[in-house]
Amino acid sequence: MLGTTKGAMVRVAIILLAVLLQACGGGSSGLKDPVAKSSIPASSVAAVSSTAVSVSSHSSSSSAASMPADFPVGTIDALPLLAITTDSGAPIVSKETYVNGSYSLAVDGGVVAQGTLEIRGRGNSTWSWDKKPYRLKLTKAAEILDMPSSRHWVLLANYADKTLMRNDIAFMFSRSLGMEYTTRSQHVEVSFNGAYQGVYQLVEHLRVAKDRVNIPEMKVGDTDPEKITGGYLMEVDFRMHKDYCKTAFWESFCVNGVNLDREATFCVDSSHGMNPFCIDTPETLLEASWSAQREYITKYIADTEAALFGDKFADPQLGYAAYIDVDSAINYFLINELFKNPDGAVASFYLYKKRNGKLFFGPIWDFDLALGNAGYDDVDKSYGWHVRKASWFDRLFQDAAFKAKVKTRWNSLKAEGKLEYIFQYAEARATWLDKQQKKNYMLWSVTDFAPWILHGSHGGTGSYEAEVKELVRWQRERYNWLDTELNK
Repeated sequence: MLGTTKGAMVRVAIILLAVLLQACGGGSSGLKDPVAKSSIPASSVAAVSSTAVSVSSHSSSSSAASMPADFPVGTIDALPLLAITTDSGAPIVSKETYVNGSYSLAVDGGVVAQGTLEIRGRGNSTWSWDKKPYRLKLTKAAEILDMPSSRHWVLLANYADKTLMRNDIAFMFSRSLGMEYTTRSQHVEVSFNGAYQGVYQLVEHLRVAKDRVNIPEMKVGDTDPEKITGGYLMEVDFRMHKDYCKTAFWESFCVNGVNLDREATFCVDSSHGMNPFCIDTPETLLEASWSAQREYITKYIADTEAALFGDKFADPQLGYAAYIDVDSAINYFLINELFKNPDGAVASFYLYKKRNGKLFFGPIWDFDLALGNAGYDDVDKSYGWHVRKASWFDRLFQDAAFKAKVKTRWNSLKAEGKLEYIFQYAEARATWLDKQQKKNYMLWSVTDFAPWILHGSHGGTGSYEAEVKELVRWQRERYNWLDTELNK
């Protein structure tokens, strides 16, 4: 007991020292070690639930925030190693066809999980890049790196994000805002058939489950007035628009102008300018026996839009608030607008419908091109609205009460130090990854960008340290702009 208590006290002291050094400018470069010669992994501080510290190095706020236990401390010497071996050394060349194989996960040289799996490619534009993302389906569910047991996982390559941490930052911020579910993740090193593949982010696959999107998993017989109301997990995605494949000839799922993905998925088209709402779960809605559920969710989305765009849209009982969980919509908006996520509200936009409940916004997903990392739709500019221009959010902001709630929520997060914490976390995570990013970029290019990523402030910065500085610089400008606009 004494040893445990003493160890916990040491860990608390380390976290406090790291944060104090950050607040005093010790991590201003993004790569200077806040705890000299420390190599403590995030998992080693998991026993510390929270530590109250000031997080206001640039803000006038004197409020304290609860420092999460997984604050990156020091520089990690070795990441967990996920070794994947495919049967007969088969290559992974398809996003549709799984390849059989096995896996072994080692931490500090000791195997902590192993078994058989299926693996395939995943992603949209990310699949075309040199370092590719993957979808894993374990034969037997496993708890991995303190994440709840499941068969379903994703390996994010983060190839376009040369800091390797934009998704991580967004997930952290989502958790701090109290979103009902934010996917958990851990950085790992990956090898395929004995060949090193670099640093990946092992992430929970978004799906309906007790430890993920916790809504009822519907059965075909769930047609009575209560059960038919949920749950439904859906995604808004511009690629599923009925006319998308008329011009997107480069997409593998577009064949002779026909969208094969749309043909295999039940989608509800918006009447007010949003991209289609495509039902991820239940995935069998196109089958004839699911007609009642199809009719229900189609009507619910239509009724939501009718209320949102109707004359009484601001009425709490008759307007959008009767159909949409407003707090989740505000959190979703702030996360995606603050980071100016190109995909916010147009793709990878998840929503779920609870049983006997409203439409919830989230979980968040896909931030590798956010935080100033893309060169289209003006998302490279730290000023200007992005998510707010989507038709649903544009209409929501026409309600003075909604606009006031967004302002209140923003200023509450500011006072709690959660906005300033983003910058401390980013710099600490870059320091934590410093040794591993060097290994990663011995294999992959730190200057290779698709043409549509390059832009004025991001013409290929040339190094990991410069990438981190650019992320922090851009995000600081974005924060200041949004703070001014929301407080007008």
